[in-house]
Amino acid sequence: MAELSLTVARTDPKPPLGQPGASCLFEMRTKDGHEANLRVEASTPVSEQEARLLYRGTAQVTVMTPAGVITGVGDEAEAYTRRSEPGFKYAEYMVRARTGNLVVKVWLAVGGASYAATETLAPKALTLLKATQAAVPTV
Repeated sequence: MAELSLTVARTDPKPPLGQPGASCLFEMRTKDGHEANLRVEASTPVSEQEARLLYRGTAQVTVMTPAGVITGVGDEAEAYTRRSEPGFKYAEYMVRARTGNLVVKVWLAVGGASYAATETLAPKALTLLKATQAAVPTV
């Protein structure tokens, strides 16, 4: 994350909606004052079947564009991207994975005068996803 020169302005440890688990939203600023956000979420439904439903449900409600399947990080994993212009260039990257009854989602969004490259955001999000998976037990 140091490469992006982000400063945390606020954190919000609100848990995932309607699911057992933990999450945190980091509201940040770039060195030139643009908005940046990071949300890491780990949900642990009581069964693998419920985790499958949660994982698939997220794909149905996101407004982000699918960027492909990711291998080697769980039973199911995929990435999404989005670019928008809310007064500045805003690049978003989300990766989510399911392993057993654990569903992990990492969303990283960075604003600026130009779009942050997906090639810059993706490895950072994937590193956080793997670290979260390693820290949370599954059934």
